[in-house]
Amino acid sequence: MYLFLDLEMNTWKNVSGGLNSEIIEIGAVLMDEQLRIVDTFNELVRPTHKKKLSPYCLRLTGISREKLFDSLSLKDVLADFRHWTDNFKDITRIYSWNESDYKQIVKECTFKGIETDFTLALKNCYTDYQMIFGQEFDWPTCGLSDAMKVFSIKQTGRTHRALNDAMDLARLYKKMHKTSKDHRQYNLIKEQAYLRKVEKLNPVVRNIRELKLTNPSGAELERQIEAMVSKDFYKDLTRLYKKYNTKDIIASLPMMYAWLQVLEGMIVELEDRLPAQETAATSLSEIAGSK
Repeated sequence: MYLFLDLEMNTWKNVSGGLNSEIIEIGAVLMDEQLRIVDTFNELVRPTHKKKLSPYCLRLTGISREKLFDSLSLKDVLADFRHWTDNFKDITRIYSWNESDYKQIVKECTFKGIETDFTLALKNCYTDYQMIFGQEFDWPTCGLSDAMKVFSIKQTGRTHRALNDAMDLARLYKKMHKTSKDHRQYNLIKEQAYLRKVEKLNPVVRNIRELKLTNPSGAELERQIEAMVSKDFYKDLTRLYKKYNTKDIIASLPMMYAWLQVLEGMIVELEDRLPAQETAATSLSEIAGSK
């Protein structure tokens, strides 16, 4: 049996040491070896460490304070979870999207002195599915919603609710597994994933696609692309550094290198002032126009 897990957390800033987030919802999906979803689990968790809830967290999840504080403690919810999985005895693999959920369970249980078989099950069976997707599609920073778009999967209800996100992860797993058997289709999806990654980390490509809809002349398209690059490149870099941690930025350097090659080509053109059959701006335009 495969278990797909998602947590929602109340997180606060400016905490030195100790607990800086607390689980407020656990969602999970059980899937059998035939990739059939056989059961689901969803419970809210009453915060006990810091009862002041982040307005951002409430807005993101849509969870009401009243329902949250009427729910069970983490210890009791994990007992229900253990019973639901039949003490994890048939679980061969546990997946979540990035390691944050795994780390949160271990850290919070240790902090609160909760003894649970779940931490042992995680240690024996856990796999970060974002890492698997990132290695397969060369996109280590991809979010779950973007991964689903790559496979044309519609989201299950509201995002940032634990059961919905766990269900979406299970559906992504199933679609990836089945699609991988059709090598031609899978390679086409990989190409689309590459284009989406470039567009996500480099909004200039998206702007070029929109610009092409206005049918500008070749010379005007070149001029506007060069203007966008010179204006937006440093802004894009700043956004990247703010959004991702150092590890993720380093992981995305191969993509950034390709982007820098385009810039280098533009600089050479500006220095030489010589006509070229294919300019750097044209190359970027071709990426934006790929299907």
